[in-house]
Amino acid sequence: MQTLELTETNYHRLLKRQIRKSLPPDLAEHPDIQDFLMAVNQAYTEYQDDLTRMELILEQSSGELFKANRELSRIAQEKTEEAALTSKRLEEVVGSISEVLVQLDHEGNFTYLNQAWESITGFPVAASLGQPFAGFLAPLESREKLIEILKNETQGKEETLRIFTADGQEKWLGVSLSPYYANGGHIGFTGTLSDVTARVTAETKLKSYTHDLERINAELDQFAYVVSHDLKAPLRAINNLSEWIEEDIADMLEGETKDQFRLLRGRVHRMENLINGILSYSRAGRIKTVKEKFQIRSLVDELCESFSTKKPLSFHIEGDPGTEIEAEKIALTQILQNLISNGIKYNDKAEIHITIGWKDLGNQFEFYVGDNGPGISPEFHERIFVIFQTLQARDEVESTGVGLAIVKKILDEKHSKIRIETAMREGTTFLFTWPKNEAKDI
Repeated sequence: MQTLELTETNYHRLLKRQIRKSLPPDLAEHPDIQDFLMAVNQAYTEYQDDLTRMELILEQSSGELFKANRELSRIAQEKTEEAALTSKRLEEVVGSISEVLVQLDHEGNFTYLNQAWESITGFPVAASLGQPFAGFLAPLESREKLIEILKNETQGKEETLRIFTADGQEKWLGVSLSPYYANGGHIGFTGTLSDVTARVTAETKLKSYTHDLERINAELDQFAYVVSHDLKAPLRAINNLSEWIEEDIADMLEGETKDQFRLLRGRVHRMENLINGILSYSRAGRIKTVKEKFQIRSLVDELCESFSTKKPLSFHIEGDPGTEIEAEKIALTQILQNLISNGIKYNDKAEIHITIGWKDLGNQFEFYVGDNGPGISPEFHERIFVIFQTLQARDEVESTGVGLAIVKKILDEKHSKIRIETAMREGTTFLFTWPKNEAKDI
């Protein structure tokens, strides 16, 4: 067997010394022992190499772990700062909310309130927590409403409750509460409280104004009825007296005097028509009638049959005959009737032609009534809608000047518009809009 020379530098010196100390010289120098020492030395050398590599790996890993730990510490610090900033911002947002964010336990005691509670009621948040909500509601009615809300553990509810603030002011809270659960059990309620004092005050005033308006309208109707009756009575007496006088002195009356008696009765009839016109104008747009669904064509046909005149009269109707509208039929009838009457009354042609039509504009209808009369000069387009205003002398054309004023008043109440298209000596067309469905739009 070939042996390698062992030196102090390539084998474990401590082991060699122990072998020489413990074994006889001839055995200690035996070749097998030398081979053993060589194997031990080889193993030790390999172990040293492995240990060195391990130390290098551990050193590298330790550096990487140190870097990772430092990075994680930095990230943790950033996240901590972000969380603190987010929490601060959340607190600021919650504190700036004008509505009270509220949480109640199942017995109705406050478990959470934001700063808006103190802003609205004046009671400190800290002192209010743990207190029953009902204890802050002075009126018995409001407490009973809250009790009803707290009894319902399945769905939310909204109510308006009255409260007295820390300084004794009366306020109204819009309360919206919903039950919440945890681990399958009912824990309490969450929701919002808002200051609706201004809204409740406005609604109360509106109800009062509405009541006053209804009372005033009723008084106005009664007054108008009494006035018209008292005014018409002497007019009828004048008319009757003039007829009786004319009968008594019929043989003495001559041409001009007879015309004056006729003129007197004409003035009496005009005054009576004027009183009726004033009554109609005062009620236009104010007296609500029942809304109903009907075909426009049937309404127009009925109107056309109600007109007659000494001149030849013809109607031309345009529009879908199947079109229906839901509206106050009386009000729409009144408008069309006045426009048609206007087109007939002031017509200067030998034959009168009236055109009536309607168009569907989507969310509303457009109606139009045209005639072949003299036309209306542009400077009078606004004036003709003013009550008692006429373009011709009343001795030439008997008119109260109320019809178009009534039309304008009704359309104003419906938030609708009316306009005029005209050509002098060729005719005039009145066009106006009307809500498609009054039940929704008015």
